[in-house]
Amino acid sequence: MRIYYESHLAKVRLKEEEKEELDQRFDKVMEDAADYETGFGDEDELSERAKAKWTRREAIVGNRQRVENVARDLVVHFKERQKVFDGKGLIVAMSRRICVELYDAIVTVRPEWHDEDDAKGAIKVIMTGSSADHQMMQPHIRSKEARKAIGERLKDPDDPLKLVIVRDMWLTGFDAPCLHTFYVDKPMKGHNLMQAIARVNRVY
Repeated sequence: MRIYYESHLAKVRLKEEEKEELDQRFDKVMEDAADYETGFGDEDELSERAKAKWTRREAIVGNRQRVENVARDLVVHFKERQKVFDGKGLIVAMSRRICVELYDAIVTVRPEWHDEDDAKGAIKVIMTGSSADHQMMQPHIRSKEARKAIGERLKDPDDPLKLVIVRDMWLTGFDAPCLHTFYVDKPMKGHNLMQAIARVNRVY
């Protein structure tokens, strides 16, 4: 068995003042990381710093221009991949907001992939949520039964569903032999990354 990895960069163009602000934030993050490693600072303070760091990173990764670049790159790459051998792909994004915005960007490039009917369409977002979530997320919030039904579609090699976007669902224990491509656009490491890779490491 062989697993092939490809790295694609999505550039973010920033103004000079934005670069300076980003440099300052980076320096602060590095100081926070050093504090965390040495145990300097109480637990609540370190937790708040970690949340702030994640929020800043999510804002950069979720930059609209960057998301659009990722969407275009992904569509081209997956189309070429399908020429080699037919199969399905899982896209992992950093947050639910980015999942939805990436979906919108992809269907802007390939509008024929979209369908409001869960039983149709080539791409879906799988995530949990509630009625309190932002309106943009509501079309993608489904019941457990609806998520299971989409999962069955993804497992069926003859079903037109080809891509599913997730934040953290289906990264463990989900078995779809025809799933051959795994797009990662979020920080992952250790056993979480290995378990996620296991979704696509079988021979089909």
